[in-house]
Amino acid sequence: MTQRIRIFIVEDDPMVADILKRFVSTMKNFVVVGCSNNGEKALKDLQKTPVDLVFLDIFMPEMDGLQLLKELRSREVPVDVIVISAAQEPDTINQVIRSGAFDYIIKPFLFERLKASLETYEEYRKKLLSGKEVVSQEEVDRLLILRRAKSANCLPKGLNISTLKKVENLLEESPTPLSAEETARAIGISRVTARRYLEYLVDQGKAVVERNYGEIGRPINTYSSIK
Repeated sequence: MTQRIRIFIVEDDPMVADILKRFVSTMKNFVVVGCSNNGEKALKDLQKTPVDLVFLDIFMPEMDGLQLLKELRSREVPVDVIVISAAQEPDTINQVIRSGAFDYIIKPFLFERLKASLETYEEYRKKLLSGKEVVSQEEVDRLLILRRAKSANCLPKGLNISTLKKVENLLEESPTPLSAEETARAIGISRVTARRYLEYLVDQGKAVVERNYGEIGRPINTYSSIK
């Protein structure tokens, strides 16, 4: 059984905190293990509570989220952070990124955006914690590409996160490489649309393409997942 990813919410608005809790409850492999409404209390809690991922607001009493993030890093508390905040100042966002946040989501946010971030984080952890003693440069490159993966809001026009996940899952589960036509039949979309999703996965470093030459006709591109 896969161990669920433990989330701690740091948010001073009770309504937003409740929304985040209820949203996490809809995600299969995630669970909320704690919540705090100010930075100082959160810092104490996070040093004694086993946590994988923190949802962090910026504007809070006693200690703001930016200072909390810096304290977590200086004390080497082993947690990842997704900032969820209304703060839009470039300097604030720059400091958050420099402090190693996994993602930055601006309020008000779309649930699809947060879902995409959590799914990316889950995949990132799965690949990083695969049990290998060492990793190759190629595997490091894939992890970095994954961290830079575009969110649902940044997908090319005409693509959506739901269909993208279907195509991605299909490639992962297929024992052999698939063509755009085979993908289209399996998902229920057009061949042209299937090719767009497949090429997007190649661009994101999640799939590879091979050109196959048959006896007659034009070569056929087939795609397989990078697992």
